[in-house]
Amino acid sequence: MKKVMILAGGNDQIALMEEIRRYFKGDVEILLVDMSDKVRAIPFADRFLKISTMDKAAVLAAAREEKIDYILTACGDQPLSTMAYVATEMGLPTYLTEQDVRDLTNKRFMKDKMVQSGIPTAKHIYIDKNWDGKLPEFEYPLVVKPVDSNGSKGVKKVFAQADLEKSLKEAFQYSLSGDVIIEEFKQGEELSVDVYVEGTTAKLLSITASKKIQENKDSFTIIQSYYPAPTDYKEERVLEICQKIVDAWHLHDTPLLVQMIQKGDSYNVLEFSARMGGGSKYRLIQVLSGVDIMKVYVEMVMGKKPQVEPQKQYNNAIMSYIYCYPGVYKSVKGLDELKERSVILDYFIYRGPDSVIEKSNTSSDRAAGFLVVGDSLEEVEKKLAEANAALRVLNDKGEDIMRHDLFNIKNHKIFII
Repeated sequence: MKKVMILAGGNDQIALMEEIRRYFKGDVEILLVDMSDKVRAIPFADRFLKISTMDKAAVLAAAREEKIDYILTACGDQPLSTMAYVATEMGLPTYLTEQDVRDLTNKRFMKDKMVQSGIPTAKHIYIDKNWDGKLPEFEYPLVVKPVDSNGSKGVKKVFAQADLEKSLKEAFQYSLSGDVIIEEFKQGEELSVDVYVEGTTAKLLSITASKKIQENKDSFTIIQSYYPAPTDYKEERVLEICQKIVDAWHLHDTPLLVQMIQKGDSYNVLEFSARMGGGSKYRLIQVLSGVDIMKVYVEMVMGKKPQVEPQKQYNNAIMSYIYCYPGVYKSVKGLDELKERSVILDYFIYRGPDSVIEKSNTSSDRAAGFLVVGDSLEEVEKKLAEANAALRVLNDKGEDIMRHDLFNIKNHKIFII
């Protein structure tokens, strides 16, 4: 029997564990590592170890004691470094070295290499807490972000110099290394590009548009992923940029997530990572391309050389994320009935009962997500409206705390970046 350690216990890791069990035909023991004993994935593991996924020494000690055969994570940047470290120290299979992870997830190293490799990106500088307060000739708005955070934590849009100090303070709080990046904000459509690198060749799986909550003026809270992206992007240009990343970072046999801003003939890469996108993106990729990227990922880590042949499945799709007003989350009502009636294709629960929702500012604030598909934009937006009318997120008092206003498709301004 093989023993597999999984880092982080979110909804995407549940899918990873289920795929691992299929791969080994049940002849596997799965150990889940997370600092919280409230995460949703715990019932899907054989055993739970309450350890921070960022505590490399503690995770390594546990891995050695358990004599694991594999260590994996999916859909998140920060645990990748621990995965690579433990695998290297124990001589276990891994598709990324620690330096790979650093260059792929630390925005300072990433931006430097992008500039050196001719990959288009916004003008930027790095600072630490000893920064003298001087900026180059930047044009506002600016974006402030930790160089190594996860899930948009500490990322803020700054409209004037008077707001810069407050945003920097928050970014420093979330920076593991103590470094922060300041860059010019690029106007345009945000494209989320999912690729599988087969050998050393980038194969395009999907391109979606990331739509943000408009009221969060200084943050970047994704409310929906739209397919196709409603912009005049050139697929060949997008793929060319992705291949340039693959070549510059010497990537091979890996998923690749690239986020970029496109406006006309201008393409600027925000960031990227050798992983699948979070927020149940693995399922969206499968629905759009026919490629089961979670299965491909597991086979790849196990040393196989999977081949992918993306094929368009639907004309239109919208992945929507449910946010809430503050309260104690109990349950989401209506998802099963909507799925049975084919209003939604699938859904995903991100919260456990009795968890406290304080805000709707980052991806970790989501309560659930659901996916609608169809043959036209009109069809998927009609299904979205029907789902919005039927769904309820109940708090501990039985009240609906779902932010229904975020899905008001009559107000198209909520979809403007």
